[in-house]
Amino acid sequence: MNTEFIAGSKAKVTFDVTPEKFKETLDAAFEKVGKNVSVPGFRKGHVSREMFNKQFGEASLYETALDLLCDEFSKEIFANKEIANKVVSQLIPSVDGNLDAKEGFKLVFTFDVFPTEFEVGQYKGVEVAKKNTEVTDEEVESNIKSILSSKATISEKAEQVIAKGDTANFDFEGSVDGKLFDGGSAKGYEMEIGSGQFIPGFEDQMIGMKAGETKDVNVTFPTPYAAKELEGKAAVFKVTVNSVKETKLPELTDEFVLSLKRDDAKTVEELKSAIKAQLTASKEESEKNRQIDEVVNKILDATKVELPQSMIDNFTNDYKSRYEQQAKTYNIPLETLLQLSGMDMKTFEENAKKIGERQALFQVVLDKVATIEKLQPSQEEIEARAEELAKQLNQKASDVLKNRFNAIFSEFIYNKFIDLVMSNAKEI
Repeated sequence: MNTEFIAGSKAKVTFDVTPEKFKETLDAAFEKVGKNVSVPGFRKGHVSREMFNKQFGEASLYETALDLLCDEFSKEIFANKEIANKVVSQLIPSVDGNLDAKEGFKLVFTFDVFPTEFEVGQYKGVEVAKKNTEVTDEEVESNIKSILSSKATISEKAEQVIAKGDTANFDFEGSVDGKLFDGGSAKGYEMEIGSGQFIPGFEDQMIGMKAGETKDVNVTFPTPYAAKELEGKAAVFKVTVNSVKETKLPELTDEFVLSLKRDDAKTVEELKSAIKAQLTASKEESEKNRQIDEVVNKILDATKVELPQSMIDNFTNDYKSRYEQQAKTYNIPLETLLQLSGMDMKTFEENAKKIGERQALFQVVLDKVATIEKLQPSQEEIEARAEELAKQLNQKASDVLKNRFNAIFSEFIYNKFIDLVMSNAKEI
């Protein structure tokens, strides 16, 4: 087996097939093919090699023999870990020259590999914006308001006049140019006024209306809008208010805090402190992820390398497959799922390609840095992680190691890479 790396991202592995090796493989090919051959005077599967050659010619075995050789040599290539870890495409076999059973021939496999001859972008000392984990009093108050709102009660309002924040029950009919349009009418519709559920301006015009009152609400459909035929059109909604409810928030007291049965707060002040701590932890995690994204993207932007198209295609297809699988789960066409996500097919294809290219670039950079910095995990680290997963999955560690070795190995490489670049990053 002779291995040659070409232009940084392609490889060629050549095997010498001697006449003796080819004869041996032809014998194996006959054993495989002969089982299904019928020749007059012989039972099916019992034809002699001599009769087979007379009837069909030995050359009829060449294709099967080549398949057997390709299978054998492919296994040999992947048994070589140094090569196998670099393969990113299918192996493409070909015969170099003529297939000569008497003189022998060369069987060549070409395939794409991780690019090796390139300079990775600076990955130590990358500048990154400082973390901002300050939690303001306004954020704490907003969180507390959400807690109070979750415990709020809704009841009929004494004065049946709509104010912002009230819940109104109403009927409406919408028309454009004096004609009702599909989906523009409803009875007994309930909505919190000011929640922004309707077209801009609709809810504001309902403030001050009384139960039993009917009023024309004039609005203009925004652009863009889900119903294309209504984009930018002026519309009139005939609105009749049926009833008005008000939301009452509980009072923020120590007694209310106790009713929440939280382990970290028994008083109002403790609740505020606990919420601030939670928000700070959340911001810490968010800022950590933001910094990682910033540093990694700067490294990728500074790296210039020609990526194998097969590698880009693999990541692109993985991205598209996730959407296709999601559409199948919901039992809807892919186009419908994309529309719900605010995309058309063209945008989806463009996004898939960009993401595929970026993920391929990241994988190449990760592999390069891991090689330079020797980030490979030790056997002890891998076995310890397998033990940890085994407990979580209620499986044997040996089974986890067997079935998840590649995933565990990749997880370590990724984490070691992130630790390396972030510990060397410079906040500015």
